[in-house]
Amino acid sequence: MAEASNITELPLDILVSIFPYLDAKSFLAVCSTCKAFQQPSIRLDPAYWSFQTRATFRVPNQPVVQHDGDRWQKMYKRLLTQTRVYTWGSESNHRLGHRTNARSCHLPGEMEGEHALGIIADLQCGGWSTTILNSKGDLYSVGVLDGERHFGGSADPKRLRFPPGYPNSNEPTTTIRQFSAGRSHILGLSDSGRIWSWHDIGHSAVQIKFVNIDLKEDSSSGSKPMNASLYGTVKQVIAGWSYSSAYVRGIGIVVWEPIRPRAPGGFVRRARSVPRRPQQQEAEPDTMLLLENFELPKTRYQRPKGAARESAPDRALGEEVGQVENYIVLENFVIFVTDIGKVFCSKLEEKEKADNILELCAFRSQAGTPLDVQGSFRRFAIFRNGEVIIAEQDYLEACWNAQTTNPEQANISGLKRIPAFQHNNVVSIAFGDFHFLALHSNGKITSYGKEMQSRGSLGLSAIPWARLRGLTHTTGSDLELLPHAYTHGRELWFREEQEEWLKLLFSGGNDGEEANERIEMWSGSRDVAGEVSDWIEQEGKAWDEVSTQMDGGEDGLGAHFALRVSAAGWHSGAVLLVNDELAKKTTYDWRNTSFPRLQLSNGDEMPGSIPFHKWREGRPDWKLNWEQF
Repeated sequence: MAEASNITELPLDILVSIFPYLDAKSFLAVCSTCKAFQQPSIRLDPAYWSFQTRATFRVPNQPVVQHDGDRWQKMYKRLLTQTRVYTWGSESNHRLGHRTNARSCHLPGEMEGEHALGIIADLQCGGWSTTILNSKGDLYSVGVLDGERHFGGSADPKRLRFPPGYPNSNEPTTTIRQFSAGRSHILGLSDSGRIWSWHDIGHSAVQIKFVNIDLKEDSSSGSKPMNASLYGTVKQVIAGWSYSSAYVRGIGIVVWEPIRPRAPGGFVRRARSVPRRPQQQEAEPDTMLLLENFELPKTRYQRPKGAARESAPDRALGEEVGQVENYIVLENFVIFVTDIGKVFCSKLEEKEKADNILELCAFRSQAGTPLDVQGSFRRFAIFRNGEVIIAEQDYLEACWNAQTTNPEQANISGLKRIPAFQHNNVVSIAFGDFHFLALHSNGKITSYGKEMQSRGSLGLSAIPWARLRGLTHTTGSDLELLPHAYTHGRELWFREEQEEWLKLLFSGGNDGEEANERIEMWSGSRDVAGEVSDWIEQEGKAWDEVSTQMDGGEDGLGAHFALRVSAAGWHSGAVLLVNDELAKKTTYDWRNTSFPRLQLSNGDEMPGSIPFHKWREGRPDWKLNWEQF
């Protein structure tokens, strides 16, 4: 093979291994030097832009869209100036970060004080709190971490502290690269690979160590040698409902009970405090040495790199289970996906150990198939080749109990395929106690499920005009979405004028008297209400389509582009890229609209003297017979 005389003659696989050493400015400069580097496979290389975006801004990886280089590049550009935090739902304990005494927020609203926190990389909701991570690696929280022990909380974002003597920023040991909010505690993983745990916003973190596992850290800021061993380093931490966990390379998924104080200066018996200096004996400990923890069986396997050889037992484990790619911790189960297209679960027994793992046969797919798992508390979602399957913890219990009687798990019920999720570019799903939200690759968020006591967790609007979005009462003041809403979903709106538009329509539009009979028909029929809500949904999308066209095609992300969505309990939150100039523009003439007059799917015609309204995207083919929650 002839030697390459210039860089453009190098194979693509060589080039993409060089590019990560260039910052974004240098990379774009190289791409501008010749036509060969302008081809999308190089200029929009997904591996490069995904790496740069996550490394520069600490944005979590999104496996479902990790091969979309165009999306990562656009995100990188707008992350520099446009990140905002929006929260909605129950306001108790100030968990939304809104300076108000209201009980709830029914529409997404900006968190107070978040502009001073810099570029926002991630957001997660806990049981009574909302926590954000900025691009510098600092964590801030609002509300309270443990609402069963503390009340009140603060709407002003409070920076999570480290023990005295530790630097608060710009050090690998205390800059957080990944974090996880559980129900009542937070875990953080530092740049050096150190695990930190917070049980109270007002208290310093404690470092987590294990008696039986020697964790390795890297305190250097430089890049590691390509052949450096990763054994014993922490890849990921997950805080669950009542457990803490970490994925340690070569060890597997390690689980322990969250660290909580029983009294001032005292912690649970399963951990031993290690003071930093003798004079700090009466102060809060800075390190907890865990006396009791356990590893999930068969989760330690690491795929060998290059010419590395592996033992026969390791090879067999790689063929049977594979390498863990991602995992979640539910109330009583851990679920993980591996690189050979398999999904497994392990039950967290009352005796605080996991004896076995079980493959979930219904999710089996080919090796190399994009596969992911997301979930919290009692529900989870499996992402597989554009398909999204949702189930509850009861399904896992049924599979677990059928290991002897039904090893193939045939005909075990509980898997749900919501029509709006299937092959609809869903990036992630966030679960609260009764509601859940989907983030799509186009930056839109759709909302589903139930809203307890009309507290606003769905973020669609307040009663009574929320009925125009497809919400209806169940019992008391609880709300749920009509079945029609699950065919195409219900998008969250971030323009204040859209709420005013709903109020106008609810009052009959620009001619309330002419619309009286239609409103009566709409209010008396769930089916009519469902169809009207879908017509409004299509019109609502048109607001952003118009403004995006006005953008001149600069990046196509629109006025509001969601990067991250989270939910817990009765509240929700999201990180958005907001183009302020574009958000102020709209040509949708909402003030002159009338209550819709439709030709219904059953052949009936809604009464009125105005012409029938047309469907912008055609009347949906509603799928109402899927098994609902």
